[in-house]
Amino acid sequence: MNSFLVILAILSILLTAVGQLLLKIGANLTDVKEWIPKSLKPYLNRYTLSGFGILFVVTILSIYILGSMPLKFFFPFFISGNLIAIEILSLIILHESFTYRKIMGICIVISGILIFSL
Repeated sequence: MNSFLVILAILSILLTAVGQLLLKIGANLTDVKEWIPKSLKPYLNRYTLSGFGILFVVTILSIYILGSMPLKFFFPFFISGNLIAIEILSLIILHESFTYRKIMGICIVISGILIFSL
């Protein structure tokens, strides 16, 4: 496995976390253009559309990575990295709480992923 693929995998993890945070911000946004129907406001704002765009780029990037890296290595790295990155970014950007229960839940999920991927 070469270092370029590892860097791309880390980039895809970070982009996934940013994309998901943008989706959450966009879903909670209330001040959107007046001409957009109320039922579509969570979907048609700059944050949500940017989040969808970033996640589309992550999809293309992941396909490229999976063409060269075995799924056995990429999947646990990607899933556990996403859990950690999303939690840290939501703590910093969204000021969400980081409780002991969340830490324990993340540890249990990551250990389960690692056990089943060995």
